[in-house]
Amino acid sequence: MTCTAWRDTAEHIAESLAKGTRVIVSGRLRLSRWETEQGEKRSAYGLEVDEVGPSLRFAQAKVQKMSRAKAGADGFTPADVPDDAWATATPASASASAA
Repeated sequence: MTCTAWRDTAEHIAESLAKGTRVIVSGRLRLSRWETEQGEKRSAYGLEVDEVGPSLRFAQAKVQKMSRAKAGADGFTPADVPDDAWATATPASASASAA
């Protein structure tokens, strides 16, 4: 299915995920309808992405919260400094979580 993401979401996806990475996506299903040059009516469903994240079934992820600086001459700039404990937490080992 074709999925479409815009603005910051699209940038974060491009910087965080690689081709072939399994993801979980949440969004709004949209139906597009059009007519070809030959007069044939066509339609297709697509997903407008609201949220996306890596599937943790076969992978691990490190979450880094993105924060914004004040608007400058060229717009907002993401800050690379995490400001909460979740962003700096390290995952527990598999054996510790199984206990």
